[in-house]
Amino acid sequence: MSFIETRTDLSSSQRMLYALFTLTFLILPFYYQDNLGGEGMSLPFNAVIWVGVVALIGTGLLCMIGQGVWVKTPYLGLLGLFPLGIVISGFISGMERPGEWLVRLGVIVGGMLFWFAILQFRLKRRDIENLLYLLLASMLLHAMVGLLQVVPEPLLKGWIPVAPGSKFLGMFQQPNLQASLMATAAVLALYLAAVPSFTKQRWPMKALIVFTLGLAVLEVVGSGSRAGLLGLSLALVLMLGSRWRVWISRPAWSLMFLAIIVLGGYGGTRVSDGALHAYSKVEQMAEAGADVRPHIYRISFDAFMESPLTGHGIGSFQSVFQNQRIAYEAEHGPTPVAPAPRFSHPHNELLFWMDEGGLIALAAIFAASLAVLLQLVRLGWQRGGAVAALLVPIALHTQVELPFYISTLHWLVLLVLLVVCFYPGAQQKPVKLSVGAMSLIKGSVFVVVPLLSVFLSHSLLAQTGIMQYLKGRGAQPAHLNVALNNLYFRETGEYFTMRALMYSDIQQGKTDNLGLFVEWAEPFLEQIPDIQVFQDLAIAHQQLGNSESALAVIERAHAIYPAQQQVAEVRERLLRGERLISGADSRATTTN
Repeated sequence: MSFIETRTDLSSSQRMLYALFTLTFLILPFYYQDNLGGEGMSLPFNAVIWVGVVALIGTGLLCMIGQGVWVKTPYLGLLGLFPLGIVISGFISGMERPGEWLVRLGVIVGGMLFWFAILQFRLKRRDIENLLYLLLASMLLHAMVGLLQVVPEPLLKGWIPVAPGSKFLGMFQQPNLQASLMATAAVLALYLAAVPSFTKQRWPMKALIVFTLGLAVLEVVGSGSRAGLLGLSLALVLMLGSRWRVWISRPAWSLMFLAIIVLGGYGGTRVSDGALHAYSKVEQMAEAGADVRPHIYRISFDAFMESPLTGHGIGSFQSVFQNQRIAYEAEHGPTPVAPAPRFSHPHNELLFWMDEGGLIALAAIFAASLAVLLQLVRLGWQRGGAVAALLVPIALHTQVELPFYISTLHWLVLLVLLVVCFYPGAQQKPVKLSVGAMSLIKGSVFVVVPLLSVFLSHSLLAQTGIMQYLKGRGAQPAHLNVALNNLYFRETGEYFTMRALMYSDIQQGKTDNLGLFVEWAEPFLEQIPDIQVFQDLAIAHQQLGNSESALAVIERAHAIYPAQQQVAEVRERLLRGERLISGADSRATTTN
């Protein structure tokens, strides 16, 4: 008998919640197909998981209207300032890249609606614990994916990402994300072990806690992630300190959990040298100027100071940062930033929003953070400290990287944990909406959910088409048609299409499309200073007989990326008056 079946008083809406929660966390995050990597919907599971999210949001809103009651949490006004402020900053600062602008704001607003919708099912303490057990089961599956990736021979190839070098990459294709999720899993296991109902749970639930705790600690230690190790360490201190009375009252279980943590940590050092790797990175940070992150933070802050109130606009970071690094390198001389390629983010969530949304976005984030802090204080040390421990690993990760842009799952996990934080003290209020307003909400649910599901499915088809185009080495441009008609992947589709047209002209000795490529590439580089496009644009100018323009393009690229050997070589060739490419060697470059 499962733990959900212990509830005999479940309403139909609550059963629907459990079903959609299971779909969203135990099934959809494990969808995999070949992909370009990167972030956002370029990772297929990020698109798939939103099908479950929008279905849960729609069900929660319908449940609220049907019952005529809505759930108001403490400090809801402060929390509401977060999405409101982000949306306002997005409109004021502008949209440099409309596709990214829409997705970024949609993820924030959709996430907060997801959090709000879960609360509308009027959950009791036992319901919350049931959802957390489902979440822990999802994390155990992610831990199993990590284990499969470190075995000598790739297993389930085509079903899960292959990890070069046998690393714990998880479904996220990135070790830090797997590490922060595993750190959260370890702390969540201890949280559930410390609740009053734990001793009455059936053995499958206890086994779930034991196995997840051991595997999670093993993978954090073996990952080599500084953020994961630090997040786990801080969270364990909080969890052990806030629930010390529980651990003392259950000495046998406490000793068992301590042994599991120690054995898991030891196992992590045996499976991988990740712990030593993480230690070496900490040593590197201690050496003055040896780590790149402090320099990234300074450049990002300098960019923020150029437009502190409204920022530079959502999607503007890449161009603003790359331009700012020129002045930074000129002032400070060679730094670890110089050899680095293009940065798409500053490895810090606050700096990212400061640069793109300014103080308006920052104030919105601080409002939500203040609400969380006030609620934790309101819960008291024993309960609030334990909930804070749950939030620490992912919250810490946002300050050294951007986990939410690579993994929607991490954003959703944090929101579920915020449900745990805010449901104590929640009040039920009557829904005071006009008949027209309620009809509008109902109609929106039945329209928006299907439309968004269609868009997400179309995005997966666009991703598939791009991969088929690349596997065919650009021989079938028709594969890009879906991407060219997709809001999110249009930019990528145009990138490959324009390069294909350009090199096709060069191969055939024509110039028909070279001017078109130049018209496309120049504004593209204003937003995304991509090294390959810089070189392509220089080639196009040279083919058109504009050698001075070609050199100017590469000089710009060399100023941004002074230590990039490939750019330096192209620059030297142009200075010597050499041809960069001929029709004979253009065939293999279109899909690089």
